[in-house]
Amino acid sequence: MTNNTITPTEALLQVARTRPFAPAVRHGSSTWSYAALWARVRELAKRIEKLDQSHGPVGLHMGFVFSRSRLITFY
Repeated sequence: MTNNTITPTEALLQVARTRPFAPAVRHGSSTWSYAALWARVRELAKRIEKLDQSHGPVGLHMGFVFSRSRLITFY
């Protein structure tokens, strides 16, 4: 039996590759495509690598707050 579980990062990359211009994040009048979101994730990862001289694994926590009608906050 194989394990088909993928990480959130792998899932984001899959969608960014297959549907790069699809809307990924919307807030008010702003919209980021999956390609733009992936680019931002890579930029953040590179900045963290520069700060972390140990080159050890780095974990990030992404939090979402939902209401019944819409996404309220991304932090």
